[in-house]
Amino acid sequence: MKKPNKFFAKKYISSLVIAAFLVLSVLTAYNIKTGKEGPEASNTEVKETEGEKVKETIGDSDDVITSGERQLEEREDTMDSEKDKEEDDTSRNKEDDEQEQSDVIDSEQEEAKEDSKKSTDETAAETKQYNYNGKNNLTWPLIGNIILPYSMDTTVYYTTLDQYACNDGILIGGKTGDEVVAVADGRVVNVFDSDRYGKTVTLLIGDYYEVSYGQVENVKYDIGDEVEEGDVLATVAEPARAFSLEGPHLYFKMTYKGEPVNPTDYLKS
Repeated sequence: MKKPNKFFAKKYISSLVIAAFLVLSVLTAYNIKTGKEGPEASNTEVKETEGEKVKETIGDSDDVITSGERQLEEREDTMDSEKDKEEDDTSRNKEDDEQEQSDVIDSEQEEAKEDSKKSTDETAAETKQYNYNGKNNLTWPLIGNIILPYSMDTTVYYTTLDQYACNDGILIGGKTGDEVVAVADGRVVNVFDSDRYGKTVTLLIGDYYEVSYGQVENVKYDIGDEVEEGDVLATVAEPARAFSLEGPHLYFKMTYKGEPVNPTDYLKS
């Protein structure tokens, strides 16, 4: 048998190896090219598709956001408008209140000025007209005897009360219905009822001097009325219960700066 040629066998094997290497190289190159084009193209398409979806989604979201922002802005504008209106109303009401308070203050100040002027005028009139100074003798309010004298330093006896006490005026005896006259020019400053002295009338005659008439009735003047010396003020009334045994009389009291003084020191002798 003929033996195979070794050189030919080696050459054949080498050719196969080279051919296999070339095939492997071609396949490798093809796979590399296919791998670059396929995934990149696929990824690109996916990215483009996703981009379009994202873009579409973003577009829709922009529309929603824009609409929401517009509604929010409109709501804020409405709230600002209402707030401005409330502030305007509050400011207007505050201005009205301040104006009203200012008018009230002005009115009160005017009234105070008028009252002050009136008081000044009245004081001037009193000083001018009712100017008794304690030096001139006064007209007797009722012609009669003194049945209970003035006594602030010692006590005197009260018949009805059956006790001794001080007396801040004098009791002039008379008859029911006797006329009681003003001792000087003056103004009626008080008319009141007393349990002890019955109906009582007080006159201001000037320079802090006042005179009071008690146990009277049929008073002819009211508070604020002016009288002249000798005018009939009232008549003698029935005595109050505390003086029933003393009989009808006039209680006559005189004060200077609010303190009682002895009327007989000022009446004509």
